[in-house]
Amino acid sequence: MDIEAERQHLLDQTKEYADPAYEKVIRRSIPSRLNVYGLRVFELRKIVRTWRRDHEDVDREHLMMLVEALWDGESREERMLALELLQQYPRWIRDLTWAHFDRWRRDLDNWELTDVLGVGVLGLWMLHDTDARAERLWALLADEAVWSRRLGLVAAVGMNRARKDLTFPELTLDLVDHVKEERHPMITKAVSWMLRDMVKRHPDRAAAYLEENGTVLAGHVVREVSNKLKTGRKNGNVKK
Repeated sequence: MDIEAERQHLLDQTKEYADPAYEKVIRRSIPSRLNVYGLRVFELRKIVRTWRRDHEDVDREHLMMLVEALWDGESREERMLALELLQQYPRWIRDLTWAHFDRWRRDLDNWELTDVLGVGVLGLWMLHDTDARAERLWALLADEAVWSRRLGLVAAVGMNRARKDLTFPELTLDLVDHVKEERHPMITKAVSWMLRDMVKRHPDRAAAYLEENGTVLAGHVVREVSNKLKTGRKNGNVKK
C-alpha cells in the first residue's frame, strides 16, 4: 500500500466536502492551531466507511501507518480521520502500545480531538487490561497539560460505554474525586460529563457522590448533574 497516496486521497475527499461557513463555526467552538476545512463528523465518517469498504484486505501494519500519517497532518480533519479510521478496527486497538497514546496526547490542543481519542480509543484500550493500564490514567491526571488531564478523565466515559455488561463506577468516582477541586473549564466540564453519564446506570451512586461533594464541586457540575438526575437532561428541560 502506498501510504502517502492513500493519505492524499483521503485529504482530497476532505477538501471536496470543505464548508467555509461551517469552518467558522468550528473555529469559534473548537479553538485550535490546526487548519480547518469545515467538515461535519458524519461527513468524516462517510469518507472513512468508503475507504474501509474499498480496502477490505488492509492489515494492521498498513492501517497504523496510515493512521500515523493522517495524525501528522496539518488539519483538524486529518486527525479526526485518523481516529475515526482506527475506531473501525477495534480488534487492533487493544494491541496499541502506550507509546502511541503518549505521542498523540502531546499533540492535543482542543477538546474535540481529546474527547474522540479518550472515549473512542483510549477507553476501549483500557478494557483489555484494566488493572495494569489504570495507572496510565493516573499519570495523565498528574500531567501539567490540561488536555492530558482531560484525556485521562474522559477515557472513563469510553470505558463505561464500551460494553453493556460492564462499567467502572469506582474508578470513575476515584478519578472525579482526584480533580473535584479544579476549576479549569475543560476539567469541570469533563467531571460533569462523567457524573451525568454515570446517572444512566448508577443513578444512586451519582446522587450519593453529588450529595457528599456538592460544596466542593464546581457550581455548574452540581446543577447539571442534579438536572440529569431529576429530568434526564443536562439543562433540566423535560421533553414534551
